[in-house]
Amino acid sequence: MIELLPKFMILKIGSLLLLFLLLTLEENLSTKTEPTKIFRNQSITSIEDLSNEIFYEIFDYFNGDEIVKTFSKLNSRFQQLLHSSSILIKTHFYLFYYEEMLNKDHKLEIFSNKSCSNFKILSISCSQNIIFLDVHRWEHFILHYYPQLEKFYFPYYDRIDNDNQYEIYSGRINQFSSTFWIERKWIFNIKIDNADIEYMICPYKKTWYDSIHHKNIEYSTSTTLILANFVTSSYGEILFEKTRRVLTITQIYHLIIIEKHSSIHVLIQLISLLPDLITFKIRSLSSDDRAQYTVTELLCLEEINGIDDFTFISAICPYMEYCEMKRLNNMKIELFSCIILKEINNRSFCFIRSLCFHAPAVDDQVIENLEKMTNYEQLLIQFTIKRISYNIYLQWK
Repeated sequence: MIELLPKFMILKIGSLLLLFLLLTLEENLSTKTEPTKIFRNQSITSIEDLSNEIFYEIFDYFNGDEIVKTFSKLNSRFQQLLHSSSILIKTHFYLFYYEEMLNKDHKLEIFSNKSCSNFKILSISCSQNIIFLDVHRWEHFILHYYPQLEKFYFPYYDRIDNDNQYEIYSGRINQFSSTFWIERKWIFNIKIDNADIEYMICPYKKTWYDSIHHKNIEYSTSTTLILANFVTSSYGEILFEKTRRVLTITQIYHLIIIEKHSSIHVLIQLISLLPDLITFKIRSLSSDDRAQYTVTELLCLEEINGIDDFTFISAICPYMEYCEMKRLNNMKIELFSCIILKEINNRSFCFIRSLCFHAPAVDDQVIENLEKMTNYEQLLIQFTIKRISYNIYLQWK
Protein backbone atom coordinates (compact mmCIF):
# COMPACT_ATOMS: atom_id res chain seq x y z
CA MET A 1 0.00 0.00 0.00
CA ILE A 2 2.79 2.46 0.84
CA GLU A 3 3.98 2.50 -2.77
CA LEU A 4 0.65 4.04 -3.80
CA LEU A 5 1.41 7.21 -1.85
CA PRO A 6 3.22 10.19 -3.41
CA LYS A 7 6.91 10.35 -2.51
CA PHE A 8 6.61 13.66 -0.65
CA MET A 9 3.78 12.17 1.43
CA ILE A 10 5.82 9.06 2.26
CA LEU A 11 8.64 11.27 3.53
CA LYS A 12 6.23 13.39 5.57
CA ILE A 13 4.58 10.34 7.14
CA GLY A 14 7.96 8.77 7.83
CA SER A 15 9.20 11.91 9.54
CA LEU A 16 6.05 12.14 11.65
CA LEU A 17 6.32 8.47 12.65
CA LEU A 18 9.96 8.89 13.65
CA LEU A 19 9.15 12.00 15.66
CA PHE A 20 6.19 10.29 17.27
CA LEU A 21 8.27 7.23 18.22
CA LEU A 22 11.08 9.36 19.66
CA LEU A 23 8.68 11.44 21.75
CA THR A 24 6.97 8.29 23.00
CA LEU A 25 10.31 6.67 23.90
CA GLU A 26 11.46 9.85 25.68
CA GLU A 27 8.24 9.97 27.67
CA ASN A 28 8.54 6.30 28.67
CA LEU A 29 12.18 6.71 29.74
CA SER A 30 11.53 9.87 31.74
CA THR A 31 8.53 8.41 33.55
CA LYS A 32 9.87 4.84 33.67
CA THR A 33 6.50 3.56 32.55
CA GLU A 34 5.57 0.69 30.31
CA PRO A 35 5.45 1.30 26.58
CA THR A 36 2.55 3.35 25.36
CA LYS A 37 -0.61 1.42 24.84
CA ILE A 38 -0.72 1.86 21.10
CA PHE A 39 2.72 0.20 20.75
CA ARG A 40 2.37 -2.48 23.40
CA ASN A 41 2.47 -6.08 22.13
CA GLN A 42 2.49 -4.83 18.54
CA SER A 43 4.83 -6.18 15.87
CA ILE A 44 5.31 -3.54 13.19
CA THR A 45 6.91 -4.54 9.89
CA SER A 46 5.01 -2.27 7.50
CA ILE A 47 2.77 0.78 7.56
CA GLU A 48 -0.29 -1.48 7.37
CA ASP A 49 0.59 -2.81 10.84
CA LEU A 50 0.15 0.58 12.49
CA SER A 51 -2.90 0.92 14.70
CA ASN A 52 -5.80 3.28 14.01
CA GLU A 53 -4.72 5.39 16.97
CA ILE A 54 -1.36 6.11 15.35
CA PHE A 55 -3.04 7.18 12.12
CA TYR A 56 -5.35 9.46 14.11
CA GLU A 57 -2.22 11.13 15.50
CA ILE A 58 -0.70 11.39 12.00
CA PHE A 59 -3.90 12.88 10.55
CA ASP A 60 -3.65 15.75 13.04
CA TYR A 61 -0.60 17.01 11.09
CA PHE A 62 -2.44 17.17 7.76
CA ASN A 63 -5.19 19.46 6.58
CA GLY A 64 -8.44 18.03 5.32
CA ASP A 65 -7.76 18.00 1.58
CA GLU A 66 -4.38 16.29 2.07
CA ILE A 67 -6.04 13.55 4.13
CA VAL A 68 -8.75 12.88 1.56
CA LYS A 69 -6.58 13.08 -1.56
CA THR A 70 -3.84 10.90 -0.04
CA PHE A 71 -5.67 8.23 1.91
CA SER A 72 -9.23 7.93 0.59
CA LYS A 73 -8.44 5.61 -2.32
CA LEU A 74 -5.85 3.34 -0.67
CA ASN A 75 -8.16 0.67 0.72
CA SER A 76 -11.41 0.12 2.60
CA ARG A 77 -9.71 0.46 5.98
CA PHE A 78 -8.75 4.07 5.30
CA GLN A 79 -12.17 4.88 3.91
CA GLN A 80 -13.63 3.75 7.22
CA LEU A 81 -11.02 5.75 9.14
CA LEU A 82 -11.83 8.94 7.23
CA HIS A 83 -15.53 8.64 8.01
CA SER A 84 -15.05 7.81 11.67
CA SER A 85 -16.30 10.23 14.31
CA SER A 86 -12.78 10.52 15.75
CA ILE A 87 -11.45 12.20 12.62
CA LEU A 88 -14.45 14.47 12.23
CA ILE A 89 -14.24 15.63 15.84
CA LYS A 90 -10.47 16.10 15.83
CA THR A 91 -10.31 18.16 12.66
CA HIS A 92 -13.24 20.44 13.63
CA PHE A 93 -14.28 20.67 10.01
CA TYR A 94 -13.55 18.46 7.04
CA LEU A 95 -11.94 20.02 4.00
CA PHE A 96 -13.28 17.74 1.31
CA TYR A 97 -11.58 17.72 -2.06
CA TYR A 98 -13.44 15.71 -4.63
CA GLU A 99 -13.39 16.22 -8.39
CA GLU A 100 -16.33 14.14 -9.58
CA MET A 101 -19.25 14.69 -7.27
CA LEU A 102 -22.83 14.26 -8.50
CA ASN A 103 -21.67 12.17 -11.46
CA LYS A 104 -20.33 9.21 -9.49
CA ASP A 105 -22.99 7.73 -7.26
CA HIS A 106 -23.51 11.00 -5.39
CA LYS A 107 -20.43 10.37 -3.26
CA LEU A 108 -20.42 13.84 -1.78
CA GLU A 109 -23.96 13.33 -0.53
CA ILE A 110 -22.95 9.95 0.86
CA PHE A 111 -20.04 11.57 2.67
CA SER A 112 -22.31 14.28 4.03
CA ASN A 113 -24.80 11.72 5.32
CA LYS A 114 -22.00 10.13 7.34
CA SER A 115 -20.51 13.38 8.61
CA CYS A 116 -21.63 15.81 11.29
CA SER A 117 -24.49 18.11 10.30
CA ASN A 118 -23.43 20.76 12.82
CA PHE A 119 -20.29 21.81 10.95
CA LYS A 120 -19.57 25.53 11.19
CA ILE A 121 -16.94 25.65 8.43
CA LEU A 122 -16.80 23.76 5.15
CA SER A 123 -14.41 24.02 2.21
CA ILE A 124 -14.86 22.16 -1.06
CA SER A 125 -12.53 22.52 -4.04
CA CYS A 126 -13.60 21.43 -7.53
CA SER A 127 -12.68 21.83 -11.18
CA GLN A 128 -13.44 20.89 -14.78
CA ASN A 129 -17.16 20.24 -14.46
CA ILE A 130 -19.44 23.22 -14.95
CA ILE A 131 -22.20 21.52 -12.95
CA PHE A 132 -20.34 22.68 -9.84
CA LEU A 133 -21.61 26.20 -10.59
CA ASP A 134 -25.23 25.07 -10.30
CA VAL A 135 -26.33 27.35 -7.48
CA HIS A 136 -29.57 25.48 -6.77
CA ARG A 137 -27.69 22.25 -6.03
CA TRP A 138 -25.44 24.06 -3.57
CA GLU A 139 -28.34 25.76 -1.81
CA HIS A 140 -30.19 22.44 -1.45
CA PHE A 141 -26.98 20.66 -0.40
CA ILE A 142 -26.14 23.17 2.35
CA LEU A 143 -29.68 23.49 3.69
CA HIS A 144 -30.14 19.72 3.78
CA TYR A 145 -26.76 18.58 5.11
CA TYR A 146 -25.21 21.61 6.86
CA PRO A 147 -27.99 23.90 8.13
CA GLN A 148 -25.69 25.38 10.82
CA LEU A 149 -22.88 26.25 8.42
CA GLU A 150 -21.35 29.67 9.10
CA LYS A 151 -18.40 29.79 6.69
CA PHE A 152 -18.31 28.24 3.24
CA TYR A 153 -15.21 28.21 1.01
CA PHE A 154 -15.68 26.99 -2.53
CA PRO A 155 -12.98 27.53 -5.18
CA TYR A 156 -13.84 26.22 -8.63
CA TYR A 157 -11.20 26.14 -11.38
CA ASP A 158 -12.52 26.75 -14.89
CA ARG A 159 -10.14 25.45 -17.58
CA ILE A 160 -10.32 24.98 -21.33
CA ASP A 161 -10.57 21.48 -22.81
CA ASN A 162 -8.36 19.84 -25.45
CA ASP A 163 -10.16 21.85 -28.13
CA ASN A 164 -9.34 25.13 -26.34
CA GLN A 165 -13.00 25.58 -25.41
CA TYR A 166 -14.74 26.21 -22.10
CA GLU A 167 -17.67 24.08 -21.04
CA ILE A 168 -20.98 25.71 -21.94
CA TYR A 169 -22.57 27.41 -18.96
CA SER A 170 -26.35 27.24 -19.24
CA GLY A 171 -27.30 28.77 -15.88
CA ARG A 172 -28.61 32.27 -15.24
CA ILE A 173 -26.17 35.10 -14.70
CA ASN A 174 -25.43 36.30 -11.13
CA GLN A 175 -26.83 33.15 -9.48
CA PHE A 176 -24.47 33.47 -6.52
CA SER A 177 -25.88 36.90 -5.67
CA SER A 178 -29.27 35.60 -4.58
CA THR A 179 -30.82 36.12 -1.15
CA PHE A 180 -29.49 32.76 0.08
CA TRP A 181 -25.86 33.91 -0.30
CA ILE A 182 -26.40 37.53 0.70
CA GLU A 183 -28.05 36.58 4.01
CA ARG A 184 -25.00 34.47 4.90
CA LYS A 185 -22.58 37.14 3.62
CA TRP A 186 -20.94 34.64 1.29
CA ILE A 187 -19.42 36.51 -1.64
CA PHE A 188 -18.68 35.40 -5.20
CA ASN A 189 -15.30 36.56 -6.55
CA ILE A 190 -13.20 35.66 -9.57
CA LYS A 191 -9.45 35.49 -9.98
CA ILE A 192 -7.66 35.28 -13.33
CA ASP A 193 -4.08 34.08 -13.02
CA ASN A 194 -2.33 33.26 -16.29
CA ALA A 195 -4.21 30.31 -17.81
CA ASP A 196 -6.62 29.73 -14.92
CA ILE A 197 -9.96 31.22 -14.01
CA GLU A 198 -10.83 30.62 -10.36
CA TYR A 199 -14.36 31.27 -9.11
CA MET A 200 -14.52 31.64 -5.34
CA ILE A 201 -17.29 31.62 -2.78
CA CYS A 202 -16.00 32.85 0.57
CA PRO A 203 -17.15 34.82 3.63
CA TYR A 204 -17.20 38.57 3.14
CA LYS A 205 -14.09 40.44 4.26
CA LYS A 206 -13.66 44.15 4.71
CA THR A 207 -12.41 45.86 1.57
CA TRP A 208 -10.65 49.13 0.83
CA TYR A 209 -13.89 50.88 -0.17
CA ASP A 210 -15.64 50.01 3.13
CA SER A 211 -13.92 53.00 4.70
CA ILE A 212 -15.73 55.42 2.38
CA HIS A 213 -18.47 56.65 4.69
CA HIS A 214 -20.73 58.28 2.12
CA LYS A 215 -20.86 55.17 -0.05
CA ASN A 216 -22.92 52.10 0.82
CA ILE A 217 -22.20 49.14 -1.46
CA GLU A 218 -24.59 46.21 -1.20
CA TYR A 219 -23.47 42.60 -0.89
CA SER A 220 -25.41 41.88 -4.07
CA THR A 221 -22.96 44.10 -5.97
CA SER A 222 -19.76 42.95 -4.30
CA THR A 223 -18.52 40.56 -7.01
CA THR A 224 -14.85 41.32 -7.64
CA LEU A 225 -12.54 40.40 -10.51
CA ILE A 226 -8.91 40.01 -9.40
CA LEU A 227 -6.11 39.99 -11.96
CA ALA A 228 -3.03 38.35 -10.47
CA ASN A 229 -0.62 38.52 -13.40
CA PHE A 230 0.85 41.39 -15.42
CA VAL A 231 -1.67 43.23 -17.60
CA THR A 232 0.55 43.61 -20.66
CA SER A 233 -0.08 44.04 -24.38
CA SER A 234 1.11 40.51 -25.16
CA TYR A 235 -1.40 39.10 -22.67
CA GLY A 236 -4.28 41.33 -23.73
CA GLU A 237 -6.28 39.06 -26.05
CA ILE A 238 -6.05 36.11 -23.64
CA LEU A 239 -7.24 38.33 -20.81
CA PHE A 240 -10.17 39.68 -22.85
CA GLU A 241 -11.24 36.13 -23.78
CA LYS A 242 -11.20 35.04 -20.14
CA THR A 243 -13.07 38.16 -19.06
CA ARG A 244 -15.81 37.51 -21.62
CA ARG A 245 -16.06 33.95 -20.28
CA VAL A 246 -16.49 35.29 -16.73
CA LEU A 247 -19.22 37.69 -17.89
CA THR A 248 -21.35 34.76 -19.07
CA ILE A 249 -21.54 33.69 -15.41
CA THR A 250 -21.60 36.93 -13.43
CA GLN A 251 -21.49 40.70 -13.68
CA ILE A 252 -18.37 42.39 -12.34
CA TYR A 253 -18.70 45.35 -9.99
CA HIS A 254 -15.13 45.68 -8.65
CA LEU A 255 -11.75 45.30 -10.32
CA ILE A 256 -8.41 44.75 -8.59
CA ILE A 257 -5.10 44.56 -10.48
CA ILE A 258 -2.35 43.22 -8.25
CA GLU A 259 0.81 43.62 -10.34
CA LYS A 260 2.51 46.94 -11.03
CA HIS A 261 2.95 48.73 -14.37
CA SER A 262 -0.26 47.72 -16.10
CA SER A 263 -0.52 48.54 -19.78
CA ILE A 264 -2.88 51.48 -20.18
CA HIS A 265 -3.90 50.38 -23.66
CA VAL A 266 -4.97 46.94 -22.39
CA LEU A 267 -6.49 48.48 -19.28
CA ILE A 268 -8.80 50.73 -21.28
CA GLN A 269 -10.06 47.84 -23.40
CA LEU A 270 -10.53 45.68 -20.33
CA ILE A 271 -12.59 48.24 -18.45
CA SER A 272 -14.70 48.84 -21.54
CA LEU A 273 -15.85 45.22 -21.14
CA LEU A 274 -17.05 45.97 -17.59
CA PRO A 275 -19.92 48.47 -17.83
CA ASP A 276 -21.15 47.75 -14.29
CA LEU A 277 -17.84 48.60 -12.62
CA ILE A 278 -18.20 50.53 -9.35
CA THR A 279 -14.65 50.46 -7.94
CA PHE A 280 -11.22 50.01 -9.43
CA LYS A 281 -7.98 49.35 -7.55
CA ILE A 282 -4.62 49.37 -9.33
CA ARG A 283 -0.98 49.41 -8.26
CA SER A 284 0.43 51.85 -10.83
CA LEU A 285 0.28 52.84 -14.50
CA SER A 286 2.71 52.43 -17.39
CA SER A 287 2.79 55.02 -20.14
CA ASP A 288 2.66 52.80 -23.23
CA ASP A 289 -0.46 54.56 -24.50
CA ARG A 290 -2.92 57.27 -23.56
CA ALA A 291 -6.57 57.20 -24.54
CA GLN A 292 -9.92 57.58 -22.92
CA TYR A 293 -12.99 55.52 -22.16
CA THR A 294 -14.67 53.92 -19.21
CA VAL A 295 -16.88 54.07 -16.18
CA THR A 296 -16.18 53.63 -12.49
CA GLU A 297 -17.31 55.45 -9.36
CA LEU A 298 -14.59 54.66 -6.83
CA LEU A 299 -10.91 54.27 -7.58
CA CYS A 300 -7.87 53.31 -5.55
CA LEU A 301 -4.42 54.02 -6.98
CA GLU A 302 -1.74 52.49 -4.78
CA GLU A 303 1.15 54.44 -6.30
CA ILE A 304 1.02 57.83 -8.05
CA ASN A 305 3.98 59.61 -9.62
CA GLY A 306 2.53 62.99 -10.45
CA ILE A 307 -0.41 65.03 -11.65
CA ASP A 308 -0.26 63.35 -15.08
CA ASP A 309 -1.27 60.03 -13.52
CA PHE A 310 -4.27 61.62 -11.83
CA THR A 311 -5.24 63.56 -14.98
CA PHE A 312 -5.18 60.42 -17.08
CA ILE A 313 -7.02 58.17 -14.66
CA SER A 314 -9.75 60.76 -14.11
CA ALA A 315 -10.06 61.20 -17.89
CA ILE A 316 -10.67 57.50 -18.55
CA CYS A 317 -12.96 57.36 -15.49
CA PRO A 318 -15.07 60.50 -16.04
CA TYR A 319 -17.82 59.36 -13.63
CA MET A 320 -15.40 58.75 -10.77
CA GLU A 321 -16.72 60.21 -7.50
CA TYR A 322 -13.95 59.11 -5.12
CA CYS A 323 -10.22 58.66 -5.60
CA GLU A 324 -7.92 57.09 -3.02
CA MET A 325 -4.15 57.43 -3.38
CA LYS A 326 -1.97 55.17 -1.28
CA ARG A 327 1.50 56.52 -1.96
CA LEU A 328 2.59 59.90 -3.36
CA ASN A 329 6.10 59.55 -4.72
CA ASN A 330 8.16 62.61 -3.69
CA MET A 331 5.15 64.91 -3.39
CA LYS A 332 3.67 66.86 -0.49
CA ILE A 333 -0.01 66.29 0.20
CA GLU A 334 -0.83 70.03 0.52
CA LEU A 335 0.68 71.01 -2.83
CA PHE A 336 -0.55 67.95 -4.67
CA SER A 337 -4.10 68.43 -3.37
CA CYS A 338 -4.16 72.04 -4.57
CA ILE A 339 -2.94 70.99 -8.03
CA ILE A 340 -5.67 68.33 -8.23
CA LEU A 341 -8.38 70.78 -7.15
CA LYS A 342 -7.27 73.33 -9.73
CA GLU A 343 -7.34 70.59 -12.36
CA ILE A 344 -10.88 69.65 -11.32
CA ASN A 345 -12.09 73.27 -11.30
CA ASN A 346 -10.83 73.81 -14.85
CA ARG A 347 -13.06 71.08 -16.25
CA SER A 348 -16.45 71.68 -17.78
CA PHE A 349 -17.91 68.75 -15.85
CA CYS A 350 -16.51 66.56 -13.09
CA PHE A 351 -18.11 64.09 -10.67
CA ILE A 352 -15.25 63.83 -8.16
CA ARG A 353 -16.38 64.87 -4.70
CA SER A 354 -13.91 63.13 -2.43
CA LEU A 355 -10.16 62.49 -2.23
CA CYS A 356 -8.29 60.26 0.17
CA PHE A 357 -4.55 60.28 0.87
CA HIS A 358 -2.82 57.54 2.81
CA ALA A 359 -0.36 59.42 5.03
CA PRO A 360 0.91 57.58 8.13
CA ALA A 361 3.58 60.21 8.92
CA VAL A 362 1.41 63.32 8.53
CA ASP A 363 0.67 65.44 11.59
CA ASP A 364 -2.13 67.90 12.38
CA GLN A 365 -0.07 70.80 11.01
CA VAL A 366 -0.23 69.34 7.50
CA ILE A 367 -4.02 69.12 7.71
CA GLU A 368 -4.18 72.71 8.94
CA ASN A 369 -1.95 73.86 6.06
CA LEU A 370 -4.12 72.01 3.55
CA GLU A 371 -7.23 73.72 4.88
CA LYS A 372 -5.59 77.17 4.78
CA MET A 373 -4.32 76.71 1.21
CA THR A 374 -7.71 75.50 0.00
CA ASN A 375 -9.41 78.54 1.50
CA TYR A 376 -6.75 81.01 0.35
CA GLU A 377 -6.80 79.76 -3.25
CA GLN A 378 -10.63 79.60 -3.11
CA LEU A 379 -10.46 76.10 -4.54
CA LEU A 380 -13.54 74.87 -2.68
CA ILE A 381 -16.43 76.58 -0.94
CA GLN A 382 -18.06 73.91 1.22
CA PHE A 383 -15.60 71.22 2.20
CA THR A 384 -14.41 69.11 5.12
CA ILE A 385 -11.00 67.70 5.94
CA LYS A 386 -10.68 64.95 8.48
CA ARG A 387 -8.19 62.36 9.50
CA ILE A 388 -9.21 58.76 10.25
CA SER A 389 -6.39 56.48 11.28
CA TYR A 390 -3.66 56.93 8.61
CA ASN A 391 -5.97 58.43 6.00
CA ILE A 392 -6.80 62.05 5.22
CA TYR A 393 -10.23 62.60 3.65
CA LEU A 394 -11.09 65.73 1.68
CA GLN A 395 -14.78 65.97 0.76
CA TRP A 396 -16.86 68.70 -0.83
CA LYS A 397 -20.27 69.29 -2.35
